[in-house]
Amino acid sequence: MDYKLGKTDAEVQVETAEENKNAAISLVKQARYSIDIFTQDMDAEIYNHQDFEQSIFDLAKRHPSTRIRIIVHDSRIAVQNGHCLIRLAQSLTSSVFIHNPSAEYKDERSAFMVVDKLGLLHRVSAIDKNYKGNVNFMSPRRSGKQVDFFNEVWEHSTPDMQTRRIYV
Repeated sequence: MDYKLGKTDAEVQVETAEENKNAAISLVKQARYSIDIFTQDMDAEIYNHQDFEQSIFDLAKRHPSTRIRIIVHDSRIAVQNGHCLIRLAQSLTSSVFIHNPSAEYKDERSAFMVVDKLGLLHRVSAIDKNYKGNVNFMSPRRSGKQVDFFNEVWEHSTPDMQTRRIYV
């Protein structure tokens, strides 16, 4: 994708895991300070890739105040498969955080990623590997609404115990 975060205001439909992955990588490569991910199961097909991992790592190292927050309903499979976001959360403990939503939000079926409160990758239903959604690199209004929802869920969430770093 050749879109610019904070500049390209175009709603682009995505339908496959590959299109979602490419949109996510493009957004994250342009991030400056924050990434919020709301996911059912860590969406390995979208987020578990070397380019994505490297972009998150570079962002966290470049800006000490960077905040990457992830809310995941169920991280078991991601933990078993060694998902890159879990590795990052375990090594970048002051930048990457993984939480579980409270029971109040367990029925939420959507999945989204908001970058710098501007860029938005959104799927209305992420159940059963539904990849139909949209991406917009300059959507402050919709991104703001998603961040407000994310913040509400985050306030009532708890750290994901399956992904925490265990010291021996």
